[in-house]
Amino acid sequence: MTAVFPPLVGNLTLVDLLLLLAPVLIVPLGLRLLPFQDPRARQLLGAARLLQPIGAATAIVSFLFAPGVVAGAIALGWLISCGVTSLAGLIEVIERRSLRPVQLVSAAAAAYLSVGAAWLVVSRAGIRPLGFSPEIVELTGVHFHYAGFAATLMAALAVVALRDRGKLATMSSAAALLVVAGVPITAGGITTGSGFLTILGPVLLAAGVLTIAALTALAIAPRIESAMARWLLWLSAAGVVVPMLLAVDYAISRVFPVPALDLRAMALIHGDLNALAFSLAGLLGWTMVRRERESRESGRRMLLQRQEQR
Repeated sequence: MTAVFPPLVGNLTLVDLLLLLAPVLIVPLGLRLLPFQDPRARQLLGAARLLQPIGAATAIVSFLFAPGVVAGAIALGWLISCGVTSLAGLIEVIERRSLRPVQLVSAAAAAYLSVGAAWLVVSRAGIRPLGFSPEIVELTGVHFHYAGFAATLMAALAVVALRDRGKLATMSSAAALLVVAGVPITAGGITTGSGFLTILGPVLLAAGVLTIAALTALAIAPRIESAMARWLLWLSAAGVVVPMLLAVDYAISRVFPVPALDLRAMALIHGDLNALAFSLAGLLGWTMVRRERESRESGRRMLLQRQEQR
């Protein structure tokens, strides 16, 4: 990786650090926000939360070894823990017998997490499928952890928050489905080299993510009581604009001769903003929203119990 991305911390490059941020912070926050309703799915999700720290530890340890069989085998722990989450998403769809956006998008987020984990394993094993460079292999892992898991999850949360608000509910559902479609199409463009898919995927993904960001900033955040949660969601919504526009520009530049940042600059600007400003701030904001809701529900239960006691 040093040919394109120089080491920043020890032997770890910027892309290594962005990839490791996912199991350390992004995924544990996200696992507590997945809006599964089926009891079996929630039970499996609880097991995934227990396994997550172990899986994250194996992902970190795998970076202590040079890419190869040993590093890849250690990283399998992360894939296994993510696989339980994906299984919970599959159970949610099957048991609920519903392909409504909230179920479908939530399950897609869980599925994309395992895809990202699989690419992390491939990267640490030093495998180069289809002759991809090590940089592209690792960046694919980053893509599915952030655009795949984090962005899709936040789209699902927006759908839940707006489900009873008429046209806003329709807009959020449509945008969330664009995110679900854009993630694999973007990867497909890289895999096949198709110019059409190379541009279509990022355009769909950007359209979906930016619409969800706008709805979050204008229709969801203003109704949140916690000032900190509001500002975190506003930061997340604002922070994703530049990364999405850069992603579309970069995709177009791979097909047509238009100016665009190189891969290193994309990792620095697109990657950092997407990981920190959009994903981390957004998931922290949604975590505070969840705690605020749970606190209100707990207060109502206590009030009802006191009324019954009287």
